[in-house]
Amino acid sequence: MRNLINRSKIPILILFLSFSAVTAFSAPTSKATWQPAGPRVIEPKGDVVQLQGKAGLELKWLLSNTVIIDYTDLRDYKTYDAYEKNLILKAQIPASAYSSYVLKSDILENGQVYTCKLRAVALGGQKSDPVYVSFKVKK
Repeated sequence: MRNLINRSKIPILILFLSFSAVTAFSAPTSKATWQPAGPRVIEPKGDVVQLQGKAGLELKWLLSNTVIIDYTDLRDYKTYDAYEKNLILKAQIPASAYSSYVLKSDILENGQVYTCKLRAVALGGQKSDPVYVSFKVKK
C-alpha cells in the first residue's frame, strides 16, 4: 500500500495543526470593537441660524438602525469648546429613524456660537463616535 502523506511533509503538517489548535482555543486578547453608526445631522444646515420670531431651533437627524439603538445622547455647549464647563443642555432622546429636538430660543443668546454633540447609544450601551454641529445664533 502506498503512503498517502509524504514523510517530508509530516513536520509541516504537525506545525500547522498545533498552530491551529492554539489559535482556536486561546482566549481573545481584546474586547469587541463594534459601535453603532453615528447620527446624520439634517438641520441646522448652515453656520448661521436665524431665530427671529421663532420659538426655537429644531435639530433634526437620522439614525441608521433604530432596532439596535436605544437613544440619542444630545449635549449642547456654549462656544465651540465641548467641555463640561460650557454645557448648557443634556438630553436623552428615544430612538426613531427620524429624530428631532427643539432648542428653546430663550436659552440661546444672540450672536453666540453653540455646538451640539450627538451620539447614538445602542441597547448594549455601546456609543457611536460623536457627531458635532456648530452654529451662530441671530435673533
